[in-house]
Amino acid sequence: MNTETTLIIIPQEAWAGVMAAQQEILQEIKELKSKQPETVLADYITAKEFMDAVKIKRTKFDKLVQSNKIKIIKKRRKIYLLASEVKRYFSDINIP
Repeated sequence: MNTETTLIIIPQEAWAGVMAAQQEILQEIKELKSKQPETVLADYITAKEFMDAVKIKRTKFDKLVQSNKIKIIKKRRKIYLLASEVKRYFSDINIP
């Protein structure tokens, strides 16, 4: 096993620039990680949240899904919708 060590000399100003850039990158990564869950959660709502938002019951919801008036996403036993479906529900004249 070769364990040679190489020593590199870098001017102090250049090293400070490298360290500053690394800190910027780390800060950006932290910001991205903190924003990611919010974005995912804000994009989707549950069927119950949709029904509460548009003031309908489960029967009407099921009819809208069956007639393809609203788009759902099934994940295991849960039903989700894009949050934008609430706005579309009120603005689309084809949805009774």
